[in-house]
Amino acid sequence: MAEGILKVEGGLLRIDVEAQENKIKDIRITGDFFFFPEEKIEELEEALKGAEASEEKIAEIIEKFYKENEIEASISPKDIAAAIMKAFNV
Repeated sequence: MAEGILKVEGGLLRIDVEAQENKIKDIRITGDFFFFPEEKIEELEEALKGAEASEEKIAEIIEKFYKENEIEASISPKDIAAAIMKAFNV
């Protein structure tokens, strides 16, 4: 597992990601931020599995997830995507 830590205006993001063939195999999103409904974070992690290690594609998946699930959060989809890419060392 690789780790990406990113401090953004909305809080501290910690991403633990396991990659296989440049795709997300497993991911865990934690940190000091607001995310509502809270239980949806696990569904977001599931939605990201299989995603390519591309900041643009990852941000698109997260943005779609935010809209479909009416997510309220102190962190943006772009913040999460940037932290994921940090874990990928990109």
